[in-house]
Amino acid sequence: MQTEINIPWAHSPAPKEPGIHVIADQNLEELVPFIDWFYLFYAWRIPGKFPEILEGDSPKAETARKLYADAQKLLAEAIEKKWIQARGIFGVFPVTRSGEGLDLHSEFGTTRFEFLREQEVRDGICKHRSLIDFITPKETDYLGLFAVSAGFNIAEQSAQFKKAGDDYSSILLQSLGGRLTEAFSEKLHQDVMKKYWGYLPEGAKPFGIRPAPGYPTCPDHTEKLAIWKAMHVEEQTGIKLSESYMMIPEYSTCGYYFAHPKSLYFSVGKIADDQIQDYAKRKNWSEEMAKKWLRRE
Repeated sequence: MQTEINIPWAHSPAPKEPGIHVIADQNLEELVPFIDWFYLFYAWRIPGKFPEILEGDSPKAETARKLYADAQKLLAEAIEKKWIQARGIFGVFPVTRSGEGLDLHSEFGTTRFEFLREQEVRDGICKHRSLIDFITPKETDYLGLFAVSAGFNIAEQSAQFKKAGDDYSSILLQSLGGRLTEAFSEKLHQDVMKKYWGYLPEGAKPFGIRPAPGYPTCPDHTEKLAIWKAMHVEEQTGIKLSESYMMIPEYSTCGYYFAHPKSLYFSVGKIADDQIQDYAKRKNWSEEMAKKWLRRE
């Protein structure tokens, strides 16, 4: 078996505007240009590229045009009548690598983040990657954190639509909440790159990633709790975590900002028993607990 580890380290610059930043009421009109409409059609089982999906005289195109027109109308009304509210929080913090994790230093103290390393062999190669490889092991580096939601007020208005017998508008409003949350995440990431962290050179193509706990690159949902601890997310935004670490309200997302120019998304793949045992020790868990969160057993 060949093992491949080839990630040169680059020390990220210190943030231009350090500390925790709270967005108490994000202007939704600023998010509209960042909406990826493809996923609206995908959610409604009308797959196809946008805006090409709107073109032509096929039944599919007609259905897509109607959905798009209805979504535009409802979005404008939702913004005007404040049926949707968006809030968020973010910051860029000094971190130090230790073992397979990071110690992050914020105004609320030091918070430990644990990561997993890819072990699965694909086509005879194990790339052995971990997100911590995008952080220098030799000195202090920087990591961003964020949590955003465009889900506030949606449940109440959605219930009103249902009460009036308008299930279509109820479901469509919820779909818009999901699209606005992703747009919020995308806009904020660009703002962080260009202004708050400011690592992106003038005129350069955006780079960096924003992986979320629970996804293939970092599959442990419980690491959201460390984000909440480092920034006091619930106290400052009202975004909560359930007992199973799902975000409340619905249509919320959170994650990390890595600024390394070679950072990329990947999957850690199958998690073997030896890594389960190691991770359990690092998290001070039983092996059964580690299996529950890493293998969903």
